[in-house]
Amino acid sequence: MSTTKLKASDRQALFRKIVTVLKKKYGGSVPKDQRNVLETMLFACCLEDARHEDAEAAYQNLLDSFHDLNEIRVSSITEVERSLGNLDDPAWRALRIRDTLQYVFEKYYVFDFEPLRRKTMDAAVKQLSKIKCLSSFVQLYTLQNSLGAHVMPIDATVCRVVAWLGLIPQDMPPDKAAEEVKSSVRKSDAPLLGYLLRELGADPNFKSAFKITKAMLTDGEVDPTDAAERLQDLLKNPPGRTKKVSKPQKKATSAKSSTTDRKSKSSKLSGTKKKTVTKKVSRPKTTKKKTTRRLTKKK
Repeated sequence: MSTTKLKASDRQALFRKIVTVLKKKYGGSVPKDQRNVLETMLFACCLEDARHEDAEAAYQNLLDSFHDLNEIRVSSITEVERSLGNLDDPAWRALRIRDTLQYVFEKYYVFDFEPLRRKTMDAAVKQLSKIKCLSSFVQLYTLQNSLGAHVMPIDATVCRVVAWLGLIPQDMPPDKAAEEVKSSVRKSDAPLLGYLLRELGADPNFKSAFKITKAMLTDGEVDPTDAAERLQDLLKNPPGRTKKVSKPQKKATSAKSSTTDRKSKSSKLSGTKKKTVTKKVSRPKTTKKKTTRRLTKKK
């Protein structure tokens, strides 16, 4: 079944099954976030395409590496980039962080973005869109966590996972995917669903599993109806585990060695038997010669 034939109610039921499967792996609750609006935006820059734990560590290291937010604002991209640890694309993250701080400071002359909470949804979206280089994920994450909006923050990592599950078309950009998924997810379910999908997509054990090939599409392997079952199989058998194939070969080699050992043992036994036979035959001949010599001497 293609994604275009899925109804919103069918997609919603499939997402519920997926959440049930992922809860067993990554837990059933979203980590608490008590940050203000500006802090939420800076954290979202670290969270995009990353696990929550890694984003928390990078965000804390960012704050510890500088005296205050103003020092981050006036620092170079390279200096901010160094404080983000091992996150992917640190230069882009550093640029978004610095541009966000620059916009807020020039707008209010203080690092306080709380007035955004008092705006309407449309006005908040319009203001966030004025910040240079800010991704759609950071915008939607800010709206969800600071304004309580019914949105679905989706980054490129989550986009690949949802496409692999067959719930959105392949190569759909994150901003369009956010609108597509939002219509199938209730407001109360959106934070947990986004958290679980991001944890799966950014997990090093499963990152390589969400590449969709043409052969998979033609063979019908990206079917949304069996998305939950395919997800369960993936969690049980990560793509890096290939040791099971080599076990039969070890048994075969051991069987060969055992047969060769048997042959060598049998050849050794046969060799010892031949030696004992020759010894038995030679003894009677020597005794006959000795007896004949003794008889001739008596005569």
